[in-house]
Amino acid sequence: MTPGGLPDVPAFNEANVRHLLRRTEFVDRPARVAELLALPTFEAAVDNVLATEVNPPSVVFRAEDRNWRRGEHLTHFWLDRMAHDSSRPIQERMAFFWHGHLVSEFGKVGSAELMREQIDLYRRDGLGNVRNLVTAMSIQVAMLRYLDNNENRATSPNQNFARELMELFLLEVGNYTEADVEAATAAWTGHTDDWETDLYEWRADWHDGSVKQFLGQTINNGGDPTLHGFETINVILGNGIIPAGAEKAHNRGRPSREVAAEFLSKKLWQEFADTAQPASAMAAMRDTLVANDFAIRPWVRRMLLLDEFYTDAAKTGLVRQPTELLVAYLVASGQRSEHASPLWLMEGTGQRLLFPPNVSGWKPNGYWINASAMERRASIAQRFLYRMLDGYWDEGGVVQMAGGSVSREDIIARVDQVPVMSDAQVVDTFLSLMHLQLPEPTRSTIINHIAAGSVWNRTDALLLILLAPEMHVA
Repeated sequence: MTPGGLPDVPAFNEANVRHLLRRTEFVDRPARVAELLALPTFEAAVDNVLATEVNPPSVVFRAEDRNWRRGEHLTHFWLDRMAHDSSRPIQERMAFFWHGHLVSEFGKVGSAELMREQIDLYRRDGLGNVRNLVTAMSIQVAMLRYLDNNENRATSPNQNFARELMELFLLEVGNYTEADVEAATAAWTGHTDDWETDLYEWRADWHDGSVKQFLGQTINNGGDPTLHGFETINVILGNGIIPAGAEKAHNRGRPSREVAAEFLSKKLWQEFADTAQPASAMAAMRDTLVANDFAIRPWVRRMLLLDEFYTDAAKTGLVRQPTELLVAYLVASGQRSEHASPLWLMEGTGQRLLFPPNVSGWKPNGYWINASAMERRASIAQRFLYRMLDGYWDEGGVVQMAGGSVSREDIIARVDQVPVMSDAQVVDTFLSLMHLQLPEPTRSTIINHIAAGSVWNRTDALLLILLAPEMHVA
């Protein structure tokens, strides 16, 4: 703490600013680094990162495209927003976080329009309020279909959504009883969809309006039956109590809002910082989320202003998810997603947008490091190399990167068999035009590799840059 009793603020330096941007905006773009370093304080830099668009755009589908092609179009639009088109990419980064936490999957939902509606919600309100976000998500047709609440009726209860609302979305497994699942299931009866129109539908004749006890509170007790399901969210994030029969004994009797805030804080930390969350960081984030009635922006801001977020362990402790790596390649190459992104290869990495593997979403960190997934990452890098070298061997050919191009003639030019550009100059030119920095050992290894070959093979350095270990660290 500072002498005035305020929390300590991380050092305002280039290393911390670059780390902040890599975790919130996918990459540390040079223009953004300079912009933030010109601000007076680190708090101002974080606030700048969080100054997102109020009404961000949505993808417009082409009338002639079928459903599957529209799903691809939605994916490319989103990747371009992450890489190029958003002035504050944390908006897309938070949408990506919620997509992996409040999960729906295109294959089961069956409609690109419905997936667009959900991603638009996460983009627009992903920094708003947890209560409002989950409430809106719960009756979107994408979620009604994915977790089968569209089949939940008093005469044939389907517990899927009610259970996952607690287990995976808000409370974590072990902090409720089966009686709570049954009560919540009853509250959520009647919310369904029309398969012909893809629109939400309320079926009063399906609803179980009998009074229930849920986390120590009475719900379903008259009033508007369409709001009974929302009461479960309000209880979890409000005045609920973890019951005596809950599996996790250490949480019994605790306010459910505190337990929910801890669970969500752990998930956010794992996504943005590291898999091991210090107790001090957990306490600060939990207290901020509860104190702000589950407002998301102050919660994220608190995380980004924690010293623990900028330790060496946090800076090196997170592997880039495949989507994050793809965005880094798009930024470095300057390519648009539809031209360069190999969506079919993303499946082999274990992550393709709109297709989470199950309701628990994607696993964090070390899950991405295995032989098969790394081979696919290499294939994606080769794909980007091919795009950057498009036309390279033609007359007047160039290598095209985000910051401009360098000609083949400049790369291979020799005078008396001595290259005009040194091997180091070639590598540094590539790094500069890709807006990348690599530590000296990695840079020297790449230089030594191309020095051992012919000038005709100097573009091999591009692939080695894309495959550098540092490219795989978030």
